[in-house]
Amino acid sequence: MIIDGHTHILPSNFRLEEKKSGKDSTFEELFSSTKAKTITGEELIQSMDLHNIRKSIVLGYGWNNIEVAKISNNYNLKKSKLFPERIIPFCSINPNWGNKAMQELERCLREGARGIGELHPTNQFLDLKNKKILEPMMTLARSEKIPVTIHGSEPVGHKYPGKGKSSPKELFDFIELFPDNIIILAHWGGGLLFYELMKEVKKISENVFYDTATTSFLYEPKIFKIANELVGSKKIIFGTDYPLVSSQRILNEMKELTQEDIKNITYKNVTSIFNS
Repeated sequence: MIIDGHTHILPSNFRLEEKKSGKDSTFEELFSSTKAKTITGEELIQSMDLHNIRKSIVLGYGWNNIEVAKISNNYNLKKSKLFPERIIPFCSINPNWGNKAMQELERCLREGARGIGELHPTNQFLDLKNKKILEPMMTLARSEKIPVTIHGSEPVGHKYPGKGKSSPKELFDFIELFPDNIIILAHWGGGLLFYELMKEVKKISENVFYDTATTSFLYEPKIFKIANELVGSKKIIFGTDYPLVSSQRILNEMKELTQEDIKNITYKNVTSIFNS
């Protein structure tokens, strides 16, 4: 079984609905180009069937407009009900919305959301050291034993839409505030996993997982072997950022790992999170 831990879907009329709701700065950055691709839930299922993906986590984006976030959240929840054995819905909020953020989060959890994210600190103007703003969300996530997926940004390398500035240092500051939460750092945490060679980073990061989303755009394939040596396969979650990257492309880059390590990465770790 393979679980894709990082995908995105949007309704086919999302561009129109987003404009009606007052526009969202994150959407404008990511999808202003006509080449930018979005897919529906049905298109995700078709791709999953083609590549033998059993389940997918569908994330939101780092929305700034709460009405736009609700459209996205509702769609994720709707498709998870339509495909209950295939889609695992997460919901997107911005903690800067205060009580409205918590109301939306609680609503989504009642309707079946299994996690929070993808948070995008740069696009959402989130200060990852502001415990007062973040604590209500993280306290609820901890009590419900649900993961929080947060975007990681490489502090070096090429620029791309949505890269952001949530560097390993900022992410580590965030983890230090909430070490007991289950935290999934997207895109290898912007490279934070390399710092787990430091004992203090490793200790604080016990509940942290690193997803492999967009690996093929960011690193050479040997990242898998190196990451496995650094943090172990039980801390890595297979994710694609589909439709940005195909599942097969990233799966092909794991070929040097053992079958047991591949099993951990492709489904055992996600399963353990939701069974915790």
